[in-house]
Amino acid sequence: MKTMITGAMAIMLGLGATMAPAPADARDKRVRYENNGRYYNSYGACRAAKRKAAKDGAIVGAATAGIGSALLGANLGEAALIAGGGALVGNQLGKAKRC
Repeated sequence: MKTMITGAMAIMLGLGATMAPAPADARDKRVRYENNGRYYNSYGACRAAKRKAAKDGAIVGAATAGIGSALLGANLGEAALIAGGGALVGNQLGKAKRC
């Protein structure tokens, strides 16, 4: 009985040794989407990340432009107008990359 197990194991090892491993390119054929240096497995996840980046960019742009203009001496109306422009620029920069 022990010789049969050893013989079967020898056959399996012999078959395993003769099979060539698959090249690295052939193993991963999935479509991957990239946005802002990160990889996603689905287009929907990539689009969601892109929308989040656009929203974050709008918030940061508005805050930066509004605070900067207020510190430089703009009144409330001018600061709001400049913050709106900063939000637009931040939004466009946030969604500049494509999936």
